Amino acid sequence: MKAIKCYAWALIMALTTAVFTACNDDPEPTPNPGPTQKAHFDLWVAVGEEGGMGSTAALLVKSTQSLDAQTQLDFKGSGVDVTKKLYQETIIRGKYYYQIPQEKDRFGKYQIVDAGGTHQIAIVKEVSFKKNTLKDRRYTHAWINDHTLVLIGSNGKSDKILWIKIDTENMTILGEGELDLPAPPDKDKFNTSGIANYRDGKILYAFVYNNERSYFQLAFINAADMKTEKVVKETRAEFMAGTAYGELLQHKSFFTPNGDYYLACNSVNAGAKSNTQQHGALLRIKKGATEFDKSYRGYNHPKGKIVTADCLSSTKALLYIQDPEHTGAKGWGADYNCYYAILDLTTDQLTEIQYNGTNLPFSSGTFSQRSLVLGNKAYIGVNPKDAPTCIYIYDIPSGQVTKGMTIAKGYHFERIVGIEE
Repeated sequence: MKAIKCYAWALIMALTTAVFTACNDDPEPTPNPGPTQKAHFDLWVAVGEEGGMGSTAALLVKSTQSLDAQTQLDFKGSGVDVTKKLYQETIIRGKYYYQIPQEKDRFGKYQIVDAGGTHQIAIVKEVSFKKNTLKDRRYTHAWINDHTLVLIGSNGKSDKILWIKIDTENMTILGEGELDLPAPPDKDKFNTSGIANYRDGKILYAFVYNNERSYFQLAFINAADMKTEKVVKETRAEFMAGTAYGELLQHKSFFTPNGDYYLACNSVNAGAKSNTQQHGALLRIKKGATEFDKSYRGYNHPKGKIVTADCLSSTKALLYIQDPEHTGAKGWGADYNCYYAILDLTTDQLTEIQYNGTNLPFSSGTFSQRSLVLGNKAYIGVNPKDAPTCIYIYDIPSGQVTKGMTIAKGYHFERIVGIEE
């Protein structure tokens, strides 16, 4: 069966009008399936302060058919304010957003639609929780097929990991329960979400204990009955790059076209004054395997925290890295201490992305997803210190970079989303 959650290949072409097709439960991964649907981009921005992960900033969303033109996108008097209803920590598939909304007691299916020239949120359908209740924004997810979604997260005490299986076509709960996982040590707790993905009838669920800083674990779960078949321990990194919010906002894992699974991980730096001071690693589970590949540890660099990871090809990944020493920033806080680079999965060579012979500007913001891979293009949003926020377009086959749309001043650029029409 094909890996369901493959960000790089889930969306297909982005030209003047972007088109893409979602990954399906097919026998083998298809690197470049043909375009089947028209699509557009939704751009999310925050007002007043950076958004994401607990921020109270107002969130605006605006749709555009293309990001390639060197025009400026302004949200004044346009777009839709989603603040009172939606979080930007959301699940996206096809035409829809799926999430636990601001009401917190339900799971919903939503669209941002054009209603006579103005955009608004359309509530397609919401379903109330039954027995299991998950925390808003603090859960992970895996698509079993185009219409079956599994949510996974901890209970209120974080001493159990719960699951809810949902039919997203009819928005009904198909089943729910508790995962059979090794219990946390005394006085410890599970992380709130972990990272979940689906491949070959199994959910690959990575989790960690809150106080344990020497290893994390990954469970292979039968998606049909949600029974744990195997749990493996990984000691080459302390935790996954996402433990609390899953991949509702940021891409932390990917499948390559040949079916290999890569998981971004981090460890706290020796002598660090804060747990946010980390260095990264990229670990792999080869297609068909139920163990991490001990012969491979990617991103063997002594510094730099992996914030997001996207697949560009079978041998290349796009990383967003926080490293104040490399960028010359004041520290690990809200400074311009992040940059984009391409990691060669074969040689482990790390190369910063350049435009006109110069590295892309450094960015601020570690709670965002400003990169999106569509077919043969990667769209990369950069918010420089002394220049307008800009989207660069990286052509994957040629390596050429062009400059695209800019964002008007006064907004914090949060994420790029591809939506079917």
